[in-house]
Amino acid sequence: MKENIIGVLSGILLVLVMIGNTVFTAITEQAASETATAVQEQVQLPVLMYHQILKDPARQGAYVTSPQQFEKDLQYIQKEGYQTVTLAQIENYVTMGEPLPEKPILITFDDGYESAYGYVYPLLKEYKMHAVISIVGKYTDLYSGNITKSMSYAHASWDELREMQRSGTFEVQNHTYDLHKTSPRKGVRKLDSESESQYRELLLSDLGSLNDEIEEELSVRPIAFAYPFGAFSKSTDPLLREMGFRIVMTSEEKVNYLSPGMYPNGELIRLKRFNRANGLSSEAFFSKWEKN
Repeated sequence: MKENIIGVLSGILLVLVMIGNTVFTAITEQAASETATAVQEQVQLPVLMYHQILKDPARQGAYVTSPQQFEKDLQYIQKEGYQTVTLAQIENYVTMGEPLPEKPILITFDDGYESAYGYVYPLLKEYKMHAVISIVGKYTDLYSGNITKSMSYAHASWDELREMQRSGTFEVQNHTYDLHKTSPRKGVRKLDSESESQYRELLLSDLGSLNDEIEEELSVRPIAFAYPFGAFSKSTDPLLREMGFRIVMTSEEKVNYLSPGMYPNGELIRLKRFNRANGLSSEAFFSKWEKN
């Protein structure tokens, strides 16, 4: 009798072990499959950061390139099979998994110079591409008034930005109203002498006023903020989230690796960008990430 009981128990134990092995194998295979899928779906997103576009060679340098070079960059993008994407496409990919093109690329312009309207806008329309322009509100207001404008230093007006945005070519975003300075603070970086409440009040006032003005002028509220000079502090990001920003654009020169649904809970999406200086061919500039 005792031997029969032992035999039955041994049989049950053997069955349980076999079931456990089957379940473990299934879980392991599923995990491996999900990992492989995630790796396959990961997208490399280079983000280009332009500032000023001018014809005068004497003005070209670290933050200024020529219209001719910008067009060569667009031709390279087209030839190599890249497709320009919008901020909404990026956000939908990392929050909901909506697919991106096979070779996405994001073009951005900081500061909101008049050259974006005079040189960049016509070229983007010709090549059927999109870009983001992050404006400094104080200068947009200044050059929207009755004032003489020159391509070499002026900023785009609200009327010009409205035309650019309505065409679907540009998305207008926030680059501060009046904090694009290096003194007494560098961009939106917190001062050592400043309390957290003072810092919060400053950002909510400056960035918030530009958000309101963009919404009033263009009927679209910004979702992205570009750090002036790439400068920020530990408490900056939580304040940006509080103001409704969903994407921040930095000046860190690295490629972005994105996966579908990697930010499912409204986390702030950080995008690194490559500054487009003058003096490099399109091939040399793009090789910063293409050969990595």
